[in-house]
Amino acid sequence: KCLSCGSSFAKERRLRVSQWDMDVQPLISSSKWLQLHGLKRKKLSLPQILSQVGFQHRKDYVTTLGKFVASRYADGLFPQYKRAQDGSVYNLTAKKELILHFVDCLMGAIELYKQRMEWLTSESRQIFGVIQEQCIVIVLDFGTASPNEFDVCRDALSMVLVEQVTQIAKFNLIRAAQHFMKWQQKSTPVSEHTVKSAVTWLWKLDHMTAASHTSSAEALLEAMSDEAVEAVYYFAVGDIPVDTKQLLLEKVSHGPCPVNMVSFNAREDETIIFLKELSRLASGRFHAFAEKNDYRDATGPAPKCEEDGKGLIALNSRKVRGRMPLVAGVREDVFLIWKELEEARSTVTQVQKILSESDQPASQDGIIYVSLKRVIIIVMIDILFVNSFDFLRSGCRSMA
Repeated sequence: KCLSCGSSFAKERRLRVSQWDMDVQPLISSSKWLQLHGLKRKKLSLPQILSQVGFQHRKDYVTTLGKFVASRYADGLFPQYKRAQDGSVYNLTAKKELILHFVDCLMGAIELYKQRMEWLTSESRQIFGVIQEQCIVIVLDFGTASPNEFDVCRDALSMVLVEQVTQIAKFNLIRAAQHFMKWQQKSTPVSEHTVKSAVTWLWKLDHMTAASHTSSAEALLEAMSDEAVEAVYYFAVGDIPVDTKQLLLEKVSHGPCPVNMVSFNAREDETIIFLKELSRLASGRFHAFAEKNDYRDATGPAPKCEEDGKGLIALNSRKVRGRMPLVAGVREDVFLIWKELEEARSTVTQVQKILSESDQPASQDGIIYVSLKRVIIIVMIDILFVNSFDFLRSGCRSMA
């Protein structure tokens, strides 16, 4: 029945996309995303803003005095801002409207970074990380998952297929078993039909299947043998036996393409530590997710796509909730966005301070200095004019 639910599939996809600004959603690394939307790219870093709203009050080293001496040029003519980080002083020349524009831009950047962080840590990205390649194979290793956990895994993988795989070019699924099972012989172009077909195949898998300590390595080697594949994702449920770990180290390290490790519900810290190291050896990325305990103990089967006829929306009627295990450390992609967010918050505070400083009038000394310069210039012009007139008059007399 799942193949007849095209409208439900499209609706599910639209609902998930419409929650987020389009700039938030690209399936790229945080470092690449910041190259497009970071403060420096938008010319919103504090040094870039300062260069547009004023100029630095210079200090130069005077050899004869043996010390740095601040320039007296325009001293007191402009409001000034002093950077707390290095004590450098800037003379502010910009109009209030320009500074307000920078405040607005920074507030927009802060909102964008908050959305990206929320997007990274929700739904399939929280469970699986972000798929960054255009052609992938996902190797499914369900291990000794209980019947309920097996259904939760399929809920999670269905979310990955609907939310992320729909946005790439080609994919395939392989289940690790004594005789591995492939959804397709080779990676297949993504379409609404192929994604629905993959979800149906996923929900028709038997919970229990024969496996051996070589099953995981064999499935991964099969995935890497597809020459079109840019990366393999190893979705490992629970813990990994010791003999399987050794074989994975031998067969997967330094392979023909990167292998990204996704740990789901590992009970032992050693499993997460092992997969993190294996991802490094396999030139891949690492992600870990631990489901909340109340879901592990839930009773009753998850809704199955081929039985209920309500489409892919029903697959996620029971949300998969959890967190990244503490032993896994900080997610680098989230940390990079958080770091940019904190810089944006600090910068907007500084620019608001600049705004308040720019409202202050120039110092009285500066006004007196300007007035005195005017008087001196006028007096000098008068003297020159009088001297010139006297010279011409004396010249005329001598000629006469």
